[in-house]
Amino acid sequence: MAKIKELETNIESIAKTLKHYDLFQSALGVGPITAATMLVLLCNPEVFKNGREFAAYIGLAPKSSGSDGKNFVTHIPKKYECNNEVRTLLVQCAHAICRSKHKSDWVSSILARKPKKVVIIAVANKLARQLWIMAKKGEKFERRFILAAAQ
Repeated sequence: MAKIKELETNIESIAKTLKHYDLFQSALGVGPITAATMLVLLCNPEVFKNGREFAAYIGLAPKSSGSDGKNFVTHIPKKYECNNEVRTLLVQCAHAICRSKHKSDWVSSILARKPKKVVIIAVANKLARQLWIMAKKGEKFERRFILAAAQ
């Protein structure tokens, strides 16, 4: 346990010197390890055309394929077709968001209608897209979709 704390401290001290670390830390459910991972993955957000492409790379959005103007949305990538480590981190962040006392109406309503595993992936997908936007535009976390304002 002491070794883990030491590694977290080292990662955090290195990551604090980078540009978007505090932006990523402002997102609900995102801790130092996830923020540091996003720094590496999104050091150049231009690699991904949009947030959906980033979420699909991680394995949180369905793949789409096709040609000649006919696009087909297929399935969410399985084990070996996506970045499993980052997907796992964002799914854990989504679990934290779903356990939050101040969930947004969107999260609460989808929790009431869908199975919990489906909701977790949907929240993780939305979080991945928002993290991409944060890296691209350099703006703070937009809480309106995932977290309601705390009273």
